[in-house]
Amino acid sequence: MKFSGMEELLAAIQKHGVNLTKLNALEMFGRGGDWHTIYYAKKINSLEVWEVDIEWKQELERNLPNANLKFVDTIRTLANNTNLQKYSFVVIDNPQNLFGPNLPNTDEPQYCEHFDVLPYLNKILDDGIVVFNVNPIPYNYEKFPSWQNRRRKFYGNVDTSNLHLNFLIDFYTKFFLNQGFDVRFQTYVRRITPTPIEVLYYFGFYLTKNN
Repeated sequence: MKFSGMEELLAAIQKHGVNLTKLNALEMFGRGGDWHTIYYAKKINSLEVWEVDIEWKQELERNLPNANLKFVDTIRTLANNTNLQKYSFVVIDNPQNLFGPNLPNTDEPQYCEHFDVLPYLNKILDDGIVVFNVNPIPYNYEKFPSWQNRRRKFYGNVDTSNLHLNFLIDFYTKFFLNQGFDVRFQTYVRRITPTPIEVLYYFGFYLTKNN
């Protein structure tokens, strides 16, 4: 069973007139490449994959033989580098909950969902599509107070255990405008997940720099 919805998302993007064969893609949390990257890798012009754990190297090479692989911490790479390559299709398949190295002097992981990636998007995207996971109804949310705190900090004074799609579309549209982007179009599809009661969406936004 595939845990994706990427084909449906690509079909929705194509309906807006996007030619997939011209896209230069960056997959930012590659893992083994088999969850969804493999479904768009042959449809695009080029693919670069970032993955922090080199243990996935052989699987990535097997699943994505034509990809340029880089074994780096995605968020540190974005934060610490200038003049990064620009892409026209950026996919942020982030883990849910908190992840990554711990905050100094704590046992709490430093990163949360896509919240630490999106502020750096203008380093790697001028005119193109960003795809990221959105979790409107987090699974087992009551067990993770630190996750709740991080989501409240990002989304504001709303019920982050049950976010409506209309709110989320409006929230991200305003977020990208504040980051210097105009939204040419947006779309979303529900992901197929290992746990049927887990609710997760792909959000896709076509952004252009509003110089």
